[in-house]
Amino acid sequence: MKRTRRDFLKRFLGASGALCAPLRCHAAGASEVGKVYDGWREGEFDVHLIHTGRGEAIFHVFPDGTSMLIDAGDWKSKEKAIPPHPDGSRRPGEWVARYIRRVNPLGTDVDYMMLSHYHPDHGGRPQEGVETAAGRGDYAISGLAQVAEFIHFGAAFDRGYPDYETPVPVVENPTADNFRRFAAWAVKENGMTMEKFEPGRLDQIRLRKKDAYDFHVRNLSANGIVWTGVGSDTHDFLADCAEPAAKENPLSLSMTIQYGPFRYYTGGDLDTSIPGADGAPVPIEAAVGRAAGPVDVVKVNHHGNLNASTGEFVRSVQARAYLCTVWTTNQPSNDSIGRVMSPDNYAGPRDYFPTLPCERRAEGLLEGAWREHLALDGGHVVLKVFDGGARYKVYYLAADDESMRVMAVYGPFDSTGTARFDARRI
Repeated sequence: MKRTRRDFLKRFLGASGALCAPLRCHAAGASEVGKVYDGWREGEFDVHLIHTGRGEAIFHVFPDGTSMLIDAGDWKSKEKAIPPHPDGSRRPGEWVARYIRRVNPLGTDVDYMMLSHYHPDHGGRPQEGVETAAGRGDYAISGLAQVAEFIHFGAAFDRGYPDYETPVPVVENPTADNFRRFAAWAVKENGMTMEKFEPGRLDQIRLRKKDAYDFHVRNLSANGIVWTGVGSDTHDFLADCAEPAAKENPLSLSMTIQYGPFRYYTGGDLDTSIPGADGAPVPIEAAVGRAAGPVDVVKVNHHGNLNASTGEFVRSVQARAYLCTVWTTNQPSNDSIGRVMSPDNYAGPRDYFPTLPCERRAEGLLEGAWREHLALDGGHVVLKVFDGGARYKVYYLAADDESMRVMAVYGPFDSTGTARFDARRI
């Protein structure tokens, strides 16, 4: 008998109604399920994909306790909205700040903050129901600016600082304008500093508490400028474009983070949406993949949308685990996951961990050939790297409340990213 999408979904519905695909918790983590997440300990590297249903927010804790927040979206797509989480009683920035205070070793102090690019699902913007910081910059208290109502940021980055004209002019939009007003106030009145994010740099984002770990962050791209993989050399993919780039996503900041033998990639909404003179996409995402090289874990570009995770990118990174933030009813796309999971792109096992797709999207995902390697436990996704970077786990935490309850654990996995990256360079 032919199975329908509803049959697939029912097969993987647990007693609580949470979606659970065949990829299940490893025995080593079973004892943690149902308990409160144990949190960060010195020597561990944690990455939290915080699910609010209103955009992307990713919080990092480095092995020495240095912390970094990349993005805090606040946007509701009218056509493709999913429910807010935990609920709609607070705006996303406040939920993100409350989450950070639960997991950050220094509570309300965060060392680094960055806006990957100027879209509201990453930085917030003025909109209905958002208060204005009257008399202190007159910016909308939305997204990252709202997080800053509760959290103090040390150093901040965006793609346009300091003049917002070079190398790629920032096309006027509400997110960019609002972030600039907020940042100007925070620098002047709240002790935050701003720096230019420079592709190729290996020393710009660094451990600030203890320099005792084999840990570093490599800046890969910003404004279509991509590290070549040699020294600090870069290539400007937009230098020959006659018109300013009208698309924000491919201009996103991206980086790799290495801890001992472990390697991780994150890159905002990098995709293929800027056409070149010949009409073909400017290959920024592909070049970033080559610069990153083999990694253990990827934070999926552009929420797993159709125009990201190209075959060229996937063949370069060859990750074991893919983490994906979703916030609309069409994320992640089957086409994007298909490229990630295709054995034609590289050999070896891999698993896919989206935060919380809507029910209808989950139904469609379970029809894919990859369903045995798709986790649909639903919630915040946490990556924990430990044993000096030698191993890592992936957790799902409940997102419908603030309990930090562990819903599933995957791993431990052995790290091989550095070995494969070094082999590529020989």
